[in-house]
Amino acid sequence: MEHPAYSQQRPVTPSTSVVLCPNPGYASLEGTNSWIIRAEEDPRAIVIDPGPADEGHLNVLHRYADEVALILVTHRHHDHADGAERFRQLTGAPVRAFDAAYCMGGEEPLRDGEIIALDGVTPQIEVVATPGHTADSVSFFIWSGKPHESTLEAIATGDTIAGRHTTMISETDGDLGQYLETLDLLERRGKDVHLLPGHGPDGENLAAYARKYIDRRHQRLDQIVQARKELGEDASLKELIDAIYDDVDPVLRGAAEQSTRVALRYLDAQ
Repeated sequence: MEHPAYSQQRPVTPSTSVVLCPNPGYASLEGTNSWIIRAEEDPRAIVIDPGPADEGHLNVLHRYADEVALILVTHRHHDHADGAERFRQLTGAPVRAFDAAYCMGGEEPLRDGEIIALDGVTPQIEVVATPGHTADSVSFFIWSGKPHESTLEAIATGDTIAGRHTTMISETDGDLGQYLETLDLLERRGKDVHLLPGHGPDGENLAAYARKYIDRRHQRLDQIVQARKELGEDASLKELIDAIYDDVDPVLRGAAEQSTRVALRYLDAQ
């Protein structure tokens, strides 16, 4: 079974599988990936990113995950986190996120460097803060057993790295400087580790994706610097976008504007 496979449980690594939500769009690509973490003989599972408040998807996810011990959220965006409350109702499992506002069931917020080890679930999860896309973005490093004594099977990245294309940085609490530092971290630690993205197909070497993202961001920054030299430091946002995104689909014009504003904020702070 290959991506995309809607409403099916598709195995990816020995301890991970995915259920793809049928919510395709420009931002969500083919849809949101909801990840089930469980070794073959485990009686319980951990679910990462239950997805939007889509009753059909949540019921399908519950059927495949069965007994859910914990629900984890990579970040606050609706297509990843809005279904968490309803999924908690269906499963009885608590919800944890980096932002306390998205935790449920009396759980504490996630901590950078924390190890999640639960009875009935063989894989253990290392929580790694990966801000940039949003301030509350985290990635989950999924080990086949005890961290650093077993195999690092995969890393679930939420929207920090997608399975194809690039990702947006939130204008409200995203930060390009932090994002570049996050990508450096994922490149260092992601060599030959499976990518479990929030959207798009999974990949075999997360480090290669991170490197492409880094190169692309620096290319855009260089383009903005060059455009400012040619057009003047007081060039308008429209003029910069017309010069840099000369072949962009008009539907993506808003995304180009947001990316440019975020980049300008980063450059002006240097």
